[in-house]
Amino acid sequence: MEPAAEVVGLANELARAVKITMDPAASQAARMDAYVACERFKEVSPLCAQVGLFLVTGNFPAVVRHLGLQLMEHTVKFNWNSISQQEKIFIKENAMKLLGDGVAEAQDQSVSHIKDGLSRIIVEMVKREWPQQWTTLLAELSEACSKGVAQTELVLLVFLRLVEDVALLQTIESNQRRKDIYQALTSNMAEIFDFFLRLIELHVGEFRNATAIGDKHKALGHSRVVQVALLTLTGFVEWVSIIHIMASNGRLLQILCILLIDEEFQQPAAECLLHVVNRKGQVKDRKPLLILFDEVPVGHYYRAALQTERMGTESYYLFLKKLVQVLMGLATQLGSFWGKEDCQISRPSLATFLETVFIFSRHSSFTLSHYASLIWTGLLKHEQISREPIVMEYIPKLIEVFGPKIIKVCYPASRPTEISMNPETFISLDYDDEEEWLIFFARCRTDFLEIFRQATLMAPLVTFSYCEQWLNARLQKAHSERNTTCSITDPVYLEWDALVNVLDSVLSRILMVTERPSVASGLRLLEECLKVESSDPLIFSVLLSCISSLFVFLSMSSCQITAANCVAMSGVQLLPRVLDKIFAALVFQLPGANRINQSIAVKNLRRHAASLMVKIAHKYPLLLLPIFDQINTSVHNLIRQQDLLSNVEQITLLEALLLISNHFCDYERQSNFVTEITRDGVNLWLHMAPVVKNAHTFIDFVGLNKLPIEPNSGIQDPCNVNRGQIVYALNLILGIIKRCSWPDDPDRCSRGGFVVALTESGNPICRNPATSHVVPLLPHILSLMRVLNELWKPDALAAINPHFKGANGMQEHEKKQLLGVTLVHQDPLDPTVKKPPTAFDRMQTFLSLVFEHCYHMMGSAGPSLGRDLYALPGIAEALIGSIFASLENVPDFRLRTIVRVFFKPFVYSCAPVFHETVLLPIFAHIAPFMLSRLTARWQYITALYESGELGEDVSDTQEVLEDMLNRTLTREYIDVLKVALVGSTVDPMIPNATSEATMDQDDQSMDGPPHALTRAAQTAMTSDVISDLGGKLLRNQYTCTPIVMTVLSVITWNDSNCSLKAVFLSGPIIRFLAAEQLITDTLASNIIIAVLQGLQLHGQHEANQAALNTLGVTAYEILRPKFPNILEVLQQIPNISAADIQKLDEKISLSASTKGNKIDKAKKDLFKKITSHIAGRSVGQQGKKEVRILNLPPIVPPGGRNSYSNLTDSAQDTGLAHLFASRS
Repeated sequence: MEPAAEVVGLANELARAVKITMDPAASQAARMDAYVACERFKEVSPLCAQVGLFLVTGNFPAVVRHLGLQLMEHTVKFNWNSISQQEKIFIKENAMKLLGDGVAEAQDQSVSHIKDGLSRIIVEMVKREWPQQWTTLLAELSEACSKGVAQTELVLLVFLRLVEDVALLQTIESNQRRKDIYQALTSNMAEIFDFFLRLIELHVGEFRNATAIGDKHKALGHSRVVQVALLTLTGFVEWVSIIHIMASNGRLLQILCILLIDEEFQQPAAECLLHVVNRKGQVKDRKPLLILFDEVPVGHYYRAALQTERMGTESYYLFLKKLVQVLMGLATQLGSFWGKEDCQISRPSLATFLETVFIFSRHSSFTLSHYASLIWTGLLKHEQISREPIVMEYIPKLIEVFGPKIIKVCYPASRPTEISMNPETFISLDYDDEEEWLIFFARCRTDFLEIFRQATLMAPLVTFSYCEQWLNARLQKAHSERNTTCSITDPVYLEWDALVNVLDSVLSRILMVTERPSVASGLRLLEECLKVESSDPLIFSVLLSCISSLFVFLSMSSCQITAANCVAMSGVQLLPRVLDKIFAALVFQLPGANRINQSIAVKNLRRHAASLMVKIAHKYPLLLLPIFDQINTSVHNLIRQQDLLSNVEQITLLEALLLISNHFCDYERQSNFVTEITRDGVNLWLHMAPVVKNAHTFIDFVGLNKLPIEPNSGIQDPCNVNRGQIVYALNLILGIIKRCSWPDDPDRCSRGGFVVALTESGNPICRNPATSHVVPLLPHILSLMRVLNELWKPDALAAINPHFKGANGMQEHEKKQLLGVTLVHQDPLDPTVKKPPTAFDRMQTFLSLVFEHCYHMMGSAGPSLGRDLYALPGIAEALIGSIFASLENVPDFRLRTIVRVFFKPFVYSCAPVFHETVLLPIFAHIAPFMLSRLTARWQYITALYESGELGEDVSDTQEVLEDMLNRTLTREYIDVLKVALVGSTVDPMIPNATSEATMDQDDQSMDGPPHALTRAAQTAMTSDVISDLGGKLLRNQYTCTPIVMTVLSVITWNDSNCSLKAVFLSGPIIRFLAAEQLITDTLASNIIIAVLQGLQLHGQHEANQAALNTLGVTAYEILRPKFPNILEVLQQIPNISAADIQKLDEKISLSASTKGNKIDKAKKDLFKKITSHIAGRSVGQQGKKEVRILNLPPIVPPGGRNSYSNLTDSAQDTGLAHLFASRS
């Protein structure tokens, strides 16, 4: 039938519009008009489907035909419920006719978007009609399949898209319809899988026949069908019952393993197999996958990994990257099966599997060998597999293979034109630039080193022997190499660097095993390292690292006594030589240089030596204790020499002495030693008392009001000495507070005179030997901290020299950290990492260090000095007048340090007896300020977003930084409130395992959803109770309101993670306030308003919505009986149902007599329904037109009981027999 003239005319107009949108010569306005015309037609025309069909079947370009398919899909997707039955039949019949005729040959991938578009139309109809009202679907698909490979490809695409929408992505808008289709698919899964396998077997055979006779075109068609069939299967194997995967004795798995060695199909076969081996679930359900460890499949993996004739092709390399992931999945399954009953794997198969993994371990590609290393690590960590003799046999081989891979490979300067077995080739293939490669290599090296650690626990003598041989070889070369200065890219340094990493990994585990290498061999290596003399600071530094790792043998020798006492004696003799080597590095200088003009490499070496003293004092204090006096004398002799050591080096050495002195276990002796080392520092603080009188005296003392004197000008800056004095005095006290402590053993505490009293519960109260020396200096320290805040006052800013404007601002690395910029892992010994500092850089570093160290010192003082600090008379007023003074002028990045570094540990460490005298006055001062500050900042940030000055498209600007800072500050202040109100199980002084930069990046994402809300998190919200301190804060009239309003406000601010933290805190607060009868009508309204606003802003995030619904129900249940005014708040929700509110009230009234989760879930569901009209939607959903799919009558299972009975058993003609018949 000829189409109507109107349809033809509209189609031609749309074709012209599409042509304009794709015409580069057309103006932007013309293209936009054409695009809008197409969209408007799609939305309003009743002839959408007819015009679309004409475009698809007419002689139009592919892009126009694609629009035709979009018009038909739009009609089905959005208008199906409103169009007539006749038009539905028209669309369905013509879509199936297009399927039967075929869009193009299977070989033609240039129109793959047309094929995909047709499959989308059919799937959209399936979503609305199958199986209840489209009973002939399978028969029609069967008929289409019988017409050739082009139609078979389209049928497979229909299955693929259907399974994606139903099971994988679950994008069907109607949950009931999704269940219907899922049930229909599940009922017929055996036949569906059989169909796929027959197709694969048939077309693989046809492909090989066509290839044999040289018919490449025909072969390509069959190849395409097999590839799409494998792709479609991949969508099924993740979620279907294991029964279907294992049908016919695992025929599917057998086919996939065979195809792994077929060049044409190995990539999609590996992808499908990867989804099989990565299946989750109970071990008993995955147990049939053991068939993949049979001799035949394992042989296929091995042969697939060894197709040497194809090593130089990129396609084979891509396949290897997929195959090694398959092996990873298999290894994971192996680990869960091993040791279980009836889960035995034959030793020959295991041997072949391990050899296949070893092939990847040897590969030149770091990507492949990294995957392989993860497999080995998993096997070596497995308690039973690691003990298998065949696995143990591989340990020496692994060490030999991965050892050289620890050596850093530089990113290639040019990209190779062909693939060779050179590592640089694969680096350039896998990584776009040097930064990406360096980030990967850092992770890769860490995982390679983990193999050495695990191998040491299994075969310590093997790993140590490897280190011993490598270190001996390297030391022999070192004696013969000329004393020239090398760079971090020189092969000599790169080898030393790798060796140090391996040595440290091995020796860090040596005390965890019973079979240890001989102490004599370790001491001999240590002695050989001591013999090496190098004038190269880089080489000297890595030698120190070797000495540091080998130091463990000195501690072992001190515990090992032989008949002649020779080993112990040699250890005692070596210790002074080790210390001499460290001290030689401490004072190392290049010829003609001095401490002022020394290079970065020399500075790094000297700091390395000082840090090494701290490390061995921390790890082996009892070894150094007998020679403490000699070390102390040596250190003080070095300090007394003018300009020999920098301030940092001096402080670090003194910290090492303090760590050793902690083992005196004698309060008086320790206190006297602290007196000795603080003498100079005390004098400096007394000297600086006038300096820290106010901001102007400080500005003048440090030179902020003077012209800058550049370091390379040759002119001595007198203020540099002043700044050095402040840093020295500050760091000395910081070091004492951090390093001084009482003994861990209570008996030694008691005998040593550290115990001064007992707590209310009978625990000993210990005194820190540093307390009596630090407390007299606190007035000066607090004055300095007050001055640092006053530097932001307008009069102080005006006094600063214009050249130093901004010197008190954020440093570049802090900005990058806030913005989530990944910092490249730089070698700390790289002299080129830092540019020579200017006078401005020095001033900025000084101000930043002084501020950070002040707050680290006071943050550490609470845990370190304990009750002696909190018991000081007037301590609260002193802190308010210093640390918390002039906060209105202090910028967010400084305020963040005050909150995180000082306030949180200070609150955490405060004993209950001091809550009222110390913490309540401080919170009464800080809580109202933080509420006002954060509210103002969030209003400002919100205004920026609304005006378009902030958003995803805004580049790195000051506004973006302010936004990130505000989010981070809010989060960290909420963390403080959590510690104060409900307590914390984590000591804030213990650094998290995750880097702070990463945490900042995760938590600052405005659009990124928080981590999924766990059952434990929800339980915590409903079961956490307010602590003793929290009760005092919430009962106090000056602290309760600002704290509660802050928490409620955070729920409504535009940061999903902050809001979630506040929601968790709100539950305990509301329960406590209600129990104490402290809730007013206004507060009750504010609580419900906060919940509703939170849902409006963060409802698109699953975790936030779940938590807010739980909080909403909890609050409504508590407040509704006493505060009927909250009903007025709920009634303001648009389209609210009075009946639903009535139901909720009824359920709450029943809650007193009804217990259990069922009623709780019912209340949550009802509250969710009430608030559904205001719950936020993601950006992707906001502009999306709503799709409505009507539910069909429920599927009535034949026989009444078994809802999953096979449709082929019924008399109904489902079309299955035709669809799954073998086709040629």
